[in-house]
Formats: sequence, C-alpha cells, structure tokens
Amino acid sequence: MPDTTEIQNVEPTTDLEPNPSSIDTMRGQIDALDTAIARLVAERAQLSRRIQSARMNAGGTRVELGRERAILSHYRTRLGNEGAALAEAVLRVCRGAR
Repeated sequence: MPDTTEIQNVEPTTDLEPNPSSIDTMRGQIDALDTAIARLVAERAQLSRRIQSARMNAGGTRVELGRERAILSHYRTRLGNEGAALAEAVLRVCRGAR
C-alpha cells in the first residue's frame, strides 16, 4: 500500500539522553503528531464514506472484507502485531454508522 499523503514533519528531539527539561518539548511533539493523526483519520473517514456510497450505489456491499484484510496486514507489517489493533480502530471509525 503506497504512502500517498505527505505529512508535515515534526522535528524530534535529538538528545540521546532525554532529561526532565526536554519532557515538555517532547510532549509538544507528541501533541502535534496526535493532531496530525486525528486530521488524517478524519480525512480517511470522509474518503471511506464516499467509496462506501459509490460501491453501494453500484449494487455492491458497504464493506469490502478483502480490502480490510489488506489494510490489517499493512498495519501489522509496518507496526507489528499491535498495528493490527490500531488498524481495526481506524477501520471502525472510517466505516461510520451502519
């Protein structure tokens, strides 16, 4: 699955030994990443709803299980076994109400 979205990079703190004075900086970086992740998931959900609508208008199903299996596999490959749990959460958000 190719990366098609450019994400603004957040420069990580490069201290080899994080110290208490760098905690606020690192938390700020996490907050920026969380904001970007939430924005991207919302964007993904919007696209997913459009695809679901188009597929259903063409007589298909709302959810395509083969596609979901590929997404789970992609997250697992990139992030390990816990990646699949993250993918399941993203898919739930993006499926929307039945």
